[in-house]
Amino acid sequence: MTTRTVVTYDARHVGLPGVGRFVTGLWPALQRAAGGSGVELVALTPGRARGWLGPSALTAPAGTRLRSAPLGLLEHAELPRAIKKAGAAVHHATHLGVPLRPPVPVVLTVHDVFPLLEPDHARSAAAAAYYRAVMPEAIRRASLVVAVSELTACDLADRLGVTADAVIEHGIDHSLWHRRTEDEVASARRAFGLRAPYLLYVGTAKAHKNLGTVLGAHHVGLPTLVLAGPTAAEVARAAARLPPGVRVLGRVEDGLLPALYSGAVAVLAPSDYEAVGLTALEAMACGTPVVASTGRGMAATVGDAALMVATRDRRAWAWAMTRVTEDDMLRADLVRRGERVVAGRSWDEAAGRYVELYLKAAGR
Repeated sequence: MTTRTVVTYDARHVGLPGVGRFVTGLWPALQRAAGGSGVELVALTPGRARGWLGPSALTAPAGTRLRSAPLGLLEHAELPRAIKKAGAAVHHATHLGVPLRPPVPVVLTVHDVFPLLEPDHARSAAAAAYYRAVMPEAIRRASLVVAVSELTACDLADRLGVTADAVIEHGIDHSLWHRRTEDEVASARRAFGLRAPYLLYVGTAKAHKNLGTVLGAHHVGLPTLVLAGPTAAEVARAAARLPPGVRVLGRVEDGLLPALYSGAVAVLAPSDYEAVGLTALEAMACGTPVVASTGRGMAATVGDAALMVATRDRRAWAWAMTRVTEDDMLRADLVRRGERVVAGRSWDEAAGRYVELYLKAAGR
């Protein structure tokens, strides 16, 4: 008879960019990997929708809805109760949700320590102070620490003196992120009133995303620059002015995003820092060329499969957008290279390694 090991999985970030992508991508693969291992998963889901990128839901065989928001004070009381009620032997904190007094060993996924490296990029001085106080202690309370990339592992060691127990890279859900048909692309364009050709940016308007540089580099004669994710107000805070030839779509649901990727001339990934460049990986999986910055972490994500541009050099970005628009052979080569990069990324592989860590944390 297989010994049962119950693992609670913090899914309260579902629907958000970045960490939310991780939560929803890993979950179904974990369910597959848990079969036969004796691991039983219990999802701790949000009490209210936080769908930054559109409606999102996590379907779990068993689950507990929590009222506490991630990183709030209430979670330190509510999380231990939920973990004990589930009969868990291990808790998977998908993003710093480590109780002050964990009732069981905690496997913590650390996405990056960027708030500690660049506190000026936080949304407020209070947020920067919060991360300085909370992040190091949450990491030290964990039983096992997982870094999502070698960059994150290095930053953990350099900044906090913490050695990651494992580096487990993100996978790609190839059932969602894949090249769409011409009809699907045309339907997505109609939904947003877009005409071909267009360049595409997907993400937030946070300072380190460097959106202002590509807005300043875009000029008349280039295809329309389409921004999926940030609202008009957020774009206004990222750039002094919005140049002509730019369309701001705001939040875009995942159901339409793969077709937007597929129809783009290229996807722009100008970030200063990315532990994992998910936008670039999604674009490559959809058969779209990527123009990426030389910011920290981007080269490790894209390998040789992107046109690389100096991060804050507007003239270089203008040149790159022109070149990728006009050079059919370059685009075809970038597509082939990108498909090779993402072909080896699998959530199932990541999930298998997490299940091993769950059993290790539980003493099995």
